[in-house]
Formats: sequence, structure tokens, C-alpha cells
Amino acid sequence: MIRDDNMWLSEHFRIPEFWCSCCGMHIENHRLIFALEALRKRCGCVPITILSGTRCKEWNTLVGGATGSKHLYGAAADIVIHGLHPIEMASKAEFISAFAHGGIGTYPNKGFIHVDVRLDSPARWTVND
Repeated sequence: MIRDDNMWLSEHFRIPEFWCSCCGMHIENHRLIFALEALRKRCGCVPITILSGTRCKEWNTLVGGATGSKHLYGAAADIVIHGLHPIEMASKAEFISAFAHGGIGTYPNKGFIHVDVRLDSPARWTVND
């Protein structure tokens, strides 16, 4: 596979932002990308940084991800919305339908949130470590 850092998934997100950090695997999920674009708009078009997108099983295990993590299926992203505290980020994500019906995890002490577009049932959690 040729890795091209200039390949775009949407107006503001490039494919490399979602590559697995260990192997470059990527599963394209349009629901996730559309929801992230909607969240960016909701936040006044400030940049959103993707810390973690798709993960292979090995990387997911290494970073302590859940066994059934939505990252394994390309349906999740750990993000930072510039200028916002994680509590504010999670609050903004609640206004995006795909995240409101999906998963939102808040990591206040680490400075990011997890968002996913799961279809089974909404999930919310906060980790303060």
C-alpha cells in the first residue's frame, strides 16, 4: 500500500490522521467522518486533532484499549478540540446525532475525549486517571 499524506477523507480530515499508529491500517467509516465534520462546525470550525483512529488488535492491546473497542472497526476516534476542556468537548459532542446515539468517553486528566458511532446502544464514561 502506498501511503500518501495528502489523501483527504473530507474537507478537514486526512486519511493519515486515522491510520493505526503501529501498522498504518485504516478502515474508512463515513459516519464517523461526517460526525467529526459536524462537531467541528458546532465548535465554530476550530481544529480537531485526531489522537487515535483505527487500531489493529496488537496496538489496541498495547495501549490498553477495550477488547471490543470501536477503534478496531474504524468507528471511533480519540480527539482534542482546540481551546476546549474535555468536559466541554463531550458536551459539544452530545449535540451530534451519531455521537449522541453512540459513545462519548471523557478523559479530563489526559485532555481528550473518545467519540464513536456505535449502533448498538449509547455509552458514556469518564476516566480520571
